[in-house]
Amino acid sequence: MFNKADYTKNNMILGVINGIFFSGAGAFIHGGVVLPLFISHLSNSKILVGLFSTLEAFGWAFPQLFSGALILGAPFVLWLYNRMSVVRLASFALILIFTFALGDNYRWLLLLVFGIAFTIYSLAGGVAGVPFMDIVGKTIPNNKRGTFFGLRIFFGGLVAIAAGPIVKKILGAYSFPINFGIMFTIAYILIAGGLGCFVFAQEPPSETATVKRDLKANLLYAFMIYRDNKNVKRLVMSRILQLCYLTAVPFYVLIATEKLNISVELAATYLSFEMAGYLGINFFWAWLSNYISNKKVMQWAGYCSLIPPIIALISLYKNPGYFIYGLVFFFNGASSSGSGLGFLNYLLEISSAEDRPILVGLVHTLVAPAVFMSIIGGVIIELLDLESMLIITATCLIISLSYIAVLVEPKRFQ
Repeated sequence: MFNKADYTKNNMILGVINGIFFSGAGAFIHGGVVLPLFISHLSNSKILVGLFSTLEAFGWAFPQLFSGALILGAPFVLWLYNRMSVVRLASFALILIFTFALGDNYRWLLLLVFGIAFTIYSLAGGVAGVPFMDIVGKTIPNNKRGTFFGLRIFFGGLVAIAAGPIVKKILGAYSFPINFGIMFTIAYILIAGGLGCFVFAQEPPSETATVKRDLKANLLYAFMIYRDNKNVKRLVMSRILQLCYLTAVPFYVLIATEKLNISVELAATYLSFEMAGYLGINFFWAWLSNYISNKKVMQWAGYCSLIPPIIALISLYKNPGYFIYGLVFFFNGASSSGSGLGFLNYLLEISSAEDRPILVGLVHTLVAPAVFMSIIGGVIIELLDLESMLIITATCLIISLSYIAVLVEPKRFQ
């Protein structure tokens, strides 16, 4: 049996640095800002804009069941992370090379290459997610995981904020394709730094012996776990319902500009409110995770997630003013960081060492379609109205709290 203390410090440092690099890279390929501008330059299709805005999040979650089935029973898993690192770097290299090479001359070809390469990059990230989480589960104890993910979120968020003005400067100073080529190059360097540092992570062999089965048998085993484990079913449902907050997210700023008569320039400052919530409450989530419970993190984050749709709903009838409406974005940021941190840590905490890869993969794959909730929000508004969408969002969040309430509180192992 290995001593976790021998691995914890090294992997915490490398894991936090990894998160900082990827957060920095994320600012230069931001799904809500950079990618929509890039795709809209190549195509008039709003469907493609929406698709690529959520592709990375979906790609990270969807293939994890297959990744978990592949490595279940393996004594070491870092090899899969490293192989996917090569795939990710190669596919992203194609993006930046063809952006410079094709530019405006062959827009359809650049769109095709980007679509294929970015899909491969995103799916490879999902495959790498399971070995990453398994190494975290092996080497970072329960009472330090809150700090681990909290530091990744906090310092990564600061880097992303710092990168914002750089993105704005590059977009304004250069024309297409040079501006996006420069940003993709910076993102590539940061991605390489994040992947490169985790190569040095220390991985002990699996803590328990597991029977090695083929891929099909492991997939069947995963669904047996889901069928027989009520707590896992409740966790999946609670997470899907929690992600219903995404249904309303794209429309909060539209309420500000179209219903409350807040100027576009002033509404843009609400990003600062959101980052204040995302980073400012982060250390509370980390403390709650370390010393109380991850179930409590999910519950309190769930309470925070209810505040934005309620304020937005009231705002349709009475203008609360700039600062009060800013609480929509503050608590949206706070709930986003808290629900993600609590969910990941709870999932690791309830996963036995032998089943951790397959359980982590299964849950993420089942939850993956929920990243398209923002599209559903637009459909609800088209079919019904804005008020109905906000009511439905709040209702789903309330139901998610009922599922979280009945989750089993795991015993803490030091």
